[in-house]
Amino acid sequence: MRVLPSHRTSDNRGQTMVEFVLLLPILLMLLLGVADFGRVFHAGVVIESASRAAAEAAALEYLRTEDVRPAPADPDFTAYYQRLHDAASAVACQEARPLPNATYSNGPPIQCAQWPAVLVCVHDGLDPLCDATPVSGYSAGPGECGEMTPGWDATRVDPRGNPFVEVRLCYRFTTLFGLQAVGLNLGDVYLEQTAVFTVADY
Repeated sequence: MRVLPSHRTSDNRGQTMVEFVLLLPILLMLLLGVADFGRVFHAGVVIESASRAAAEAAALEYLRTEDVRPAPADPDFTAYYQRLHDAASAVACQEARPLPNATYSNGPPIQCAQWPAVLVCVHDGLDPLCDATPVSGYSAGPGECGEMTPGWDATRVDPRGNPFVEVRLCYRFTTLFGLQAVGLNLGDVYLEQTAVFTVADY
């Protein structure tokens, strides 16, 4: 009967440990990558839902107040559209409040000072506030939010001639890890979403 030297077993254990230590960072990166993918997907769904809900809220308020809507010469004309913008912004802020970077403040009034960035435009040819300026207590986001820029055509209507509300959101998603050391900047991802809701008066 031949007995194997005991040092061979120790060598195998050492080799296994070295291989595990070499593979551990790759496994951790894969695990965090999968987790980040799930998180960014969830954030995208929340932002999409928030923009839709905000556009719908403003459109319904626009329709509800049709009988009392002031004329352009009325002193309350701009304030009326300001209220629509405020309502849409507040709904977007409330819907996005579960997100990690959301800067939700219960107020009153409800505000999101930085995230999500919110812009609103009522496309009825009259809204004087479609200038890519957020309402008080909100922001238009940094330069990375490319859709949050001036140049909205407030005179546009839908193909059937109905007015509609457009809401643009931008949200900064922060990943669990960044790879700046190896030349990849995965620290922040800017999610943008635009939603429209037609004011259909049946």
